[in-house]
Amino acid sequence: MPINLGTINNYYNINLRPSEVADFIKKEINKEIKKSNIDLNNINNLEEKAISLIGRPLYEAFIKGYTRKQWEQDPKQLPADIITRLPVRTNYNANYFNDPHQGLPKDGYFKLFENILNHKNIDIKLGIDFFDINHLVPPYCTVIYTGSIDQYFDFKFGKLEWRTIRFEEETLDIKDYQGTSVLNYADLDIPYTRIHEFKHLHPEREYYNKEQTVIYREYSKTYQEGDEPYYPINTLANNNLHQKYLEEAKKQSTLIVGGRLGLYSYWDLDKAIQNSLLTFAETLLNR
Repeated sequence: MPINLGTINNYYNINLRPSEVADFIKKEINKEIKKSNIDLNNINNLEEKAISLIGRPLYEAFIKGYTRKQWEQDPKQLPADIITRLPVRTNYNANYFNDPHQGLPKDGYFKLFENILNHKNIDIKLGIDFFDINHLVPPYCTVIYTGSIDQYFDFKFGKLEWRTIRFEEETLDIKDYQGTSVLNYADLDIPYTRIHEFKHLHPEREYYNKEQTVIYREYSKTYQEGDEPYYPINTLANNNLHQKYLEEAKKQSTLIVGGRLGLYSYWDLDKAIQNSLLTFAETLLNR
């Protein structure tokens, strides 16, 4: 992942040039459109969208099983726009993002937030449930809420659906386990969706060359009470329900809802950071 020229050539056992990929994939798409009567002007679900982008063989090899594990739903029941997160390339670029500049904080995200919060005007209170102290917040105080928006309103319109993740950690006495920071497993008979090997994110650090490595297997699962919500399930019903909560939030002039959970958005971290900066510029600067 993502699907690129190397993926296509290896899977089909061919040797296309970049200029030849578009025509090849178009033929694969047209084969399936004729079989399945997919209307390109009226795409109804994730499966149809994926087939319209890469054809059925690549979809079934790399997308279908992974999607079922990630969401525990038939791709035909999922909205089409989920698949648009995954780029498809006609060259050998294996990067997930197309941004001209990519990077991580010099000393990691922990240090980044530690530095941000190390300010005389900021007090950190750990081990406290917001809902245990919410009644103590003065009515004139601005609250920036980044938790699950349905919980904030005591689920008055119903509960939003979420996916969550279970991680399984292992330390191995080898220098390199998989040769990359993230490797996806698309087959249904493998229970985890991907393995993370974090040392590959920082090859410049001293520990990169040590004869040990830490891996995390990632298992997707249905959210249950007490779990950490990770991914919104952006079905039409859930999005309509979320809109009701947003309308309710607008009635409270001192409430600002944000973050992936508050805005029920499947964002990468750059988009979450961008949203926080925009919220500050558009809302807090005017208060």
